[in-house]
Amino acid sequence: MEKPNPQLQELAYKWKNGTLTPEEKIRFEQWYTSFNDEELLLSESKYINAKQLKAHIKANIDQQLAKEVAQPKTVKLWPRIAAVAAVVLVVFGVTLFREPIQNLFSPVQQLQLVTLPGQHRQIQLADGTKVWLSPATHISYPNKFRGHERQIEVSGEAFFEVKHDPEHPFVIQSGAMRTIVLGTSFNVRAYPGTNKAEVTVVSGKVGVTAQHKTEIMTANQRVTFNKTTNGLIKEKYPDAQRFIEQRIGLFNYNGTALLTVSQDLEMQYGVSIQLAPSLLHKAFYGQLNTSIPLPQTLDKLSAVMDITWHKEGKTYVLQTKTPNNN
Repeated sequence: MEKPNPQLQELAYKWKNGTLTPEEKIRFEQWYTSFNDEELLLSESKYINAKQLKAHIKANIDQQLAKEVAQPKTVKLWPRIAAVAAVVLVVFGVTLFREPIQNLFSPVQQLQLVTLPGQHRQIQLADGTKVWLSPATHISYPNKFRGHERQIEVSGEAFFEVKHDPEHPFVIQSGAMRTIVLGTSFNVRAYPGTNKAEVTVVSGKVGVTAQHKTEIMTANQRVTFNKTTNGLIKEKYPDAQRFIEQRIGLFNYNGTALLTVSQDLEMQYGVSIQLAPSLLHKAFYGQLNTSIPLPQTLDKLSAVMDITWHKEGKTYVLQTKTPNNN
């Protein structure tokens, strides 16, 4: 085996202590990017991949320890174990230090994006995952994923189509709620200031953890996290497909109480809506597009429901028609 290069050893020491000069960083980067991990892992080896080599090393250790137990005599095991450990370090050391070295020369940047009330946005993450952001939503994500997990943070509501990668779970942190997936489509609603957060699965499998409780969901299931009681409740949700249209602002209602419709509009537009008592449970059938200005949406709702609306200060008031406002 080739002896370590003293100059590279010195550069590695300086890198560890953060004392590399700009010129030395360039040299160190050139060395790192030029060397092939596979060649290091499998050089002077009859094995075709690192997994086989690791299994062989473990088998040798087990075999050697078994011999020592079978022969009751005083022997010095530590030199032998240390020798095997040195081989393991050579084989896997590069993998352990790959991420710190990568971060030194190409650091990960954390990006932020916020949508305004009434605004819908679609973005694609570095791994190919697609995200549809609902209004008044904040997302924090890296410009590249490194390490075991693909982790982001979301406050608000977003629909995800996660790129499948079983080796690197996709993790969404939303306050106290943590959503973990490998590759699937689902909706997360976790607005600050509300007493609950929800995850609804359209396809695939999703795990949700909050306050040491965990629920696993499949298609057409929903988990609701109560921020007040810390309860985590799973239930069937046959209408999960509706989130595919809602991700672009289209809301379809089939006999939904007007109170629920107004709550959706409040969330989408960031406004306050007041209903006359007689309208609270009146059923609405139709589609509303929350990507258009709120007055146009209220005009359509009023025409279908035969009601009127007006604005009082910052509040939109919906009421039944009277002879005076026909």
